Amino acid sequence: MGQTHNIDKRYIRRTWRKMGFAESFKPYFGKRVTLNHRKMECLKDSYKSSIWKLEIEHEQKRVPVILKISKPLKRDRPESTVEKNIYRKGKKVLQPFMPLVYKTKRNVNGRELWVFMEYVEPLEGRVRYNPDHFDKIIPTLAKLHSSTMNERFKQHERLFDDWLPQFNSFVMREERKNINKLTLFYLDEAMKNNNLKEMINPYYSLVKDLLQIGPEYFPEVTHEGCSIIHGDLHTANIATNNVKEKSWKIKFIDWEGAKYAPCWFDLVNLIGVFLAYRREWGDQEEDITRRCVQLYSNEMRKHGVIFQTDPLKLYQMAFAKRILEKGLYLQLNWAVTGKKEAKLLPAYLEKIKVLGKKLELY
Repeated sequence: MGQTHNIDKRYIRRTWRKMGFAESFKPYFGKRVTLNHRKMECLKDSYKSSIWKLEIEHEQKRVPVILKISKPLKRDRPESTVEKNIYRKGKKVLQPFMPLVYKTKRNVNGRELWVFMEYVEPLEGRVRYNPDHFDKIIPTLAKLHSSTMNERFKQHERLFDDWLPQFNSFVMREERKNINKLTLFYLDEAMKNNNLKEMINPYYSLVKDLLQIGPEYFPEVTHEGCSIIHGDLHTANIATNNVKEKSWKIKFIDWEGAKYAPCWFDLVNLIGVFLAYRREWGDQEEDITRRCVQLYSNEMRKHGVIFQTDPLKLYQMAFAKRILEKGLYLQLNWAVTGKKEAKLLPAYLEKIKVLGKKLELY
């Protein structure tokens, strides 16, 4: 496993000097920089990583920098490996959509990966986030998707070949089969719980029938275009330094969920999951969704991607697909085991009923 170090200010200062990291910033700032020892803040620390906000100085200017230290684990989880490789290899393609990566260094003091990157502040807590903000995010999302879609991805395939999950791979197909079986299992387990039974009972037969025709739904969503997707779009993972300006220079952070998959999945996360949590927008959901889907489709067209199927229908198919292939499993699992609060379970059950009818699944 390798040695685990106590990551604190002293450890970071000592390693900074030992590894000569000041030199790594020369290509970006023209000369060596110094680390401001008084401005070091731990933003997050977990068993897998330690994230710090540092400050470097050059020519009397102070620049905030993020340091992400990935800790050595007995066995790296796939998503952890994905994020590490995004910084090390994927940045050649994805750099326009993520904070500038100044330096990555493997095997620091054992098996730690140190990544220094530009500090871009997440949206979370800085704006009163509402559906109007989708208009400022969707153009950048469309650029990401269009630049890595289908043949454009194949140009860079060797960069991603052995580490980026691919939706149509044998491994991911088997995963969906397994999740399908587990969803059926947890659906029945939930019916044994009196508190859950009342909620699930009106949907039980319909959901069971739909799951039994799975695990693959709406192949059109995949056929209309796969690209690199972020996989976990919400306000904590969307960042910009200029929230007060009319247009935002958007950067996406925390790429653990990245994969090569149907592009519409990111839009479902950005819009559909947000609106499922924020029920106060429920009466406007249809209008918001229609407007955002139209904007996304127009932006994709600007970059040479034209959808053959009606974009709104593709979005609805993608939403139903995500719920039936994964979302429902997570919500039922959490509800039955009590691991987390299954906040979206009622919304997902209703969404399956509504979209299932609209898309003629039953």
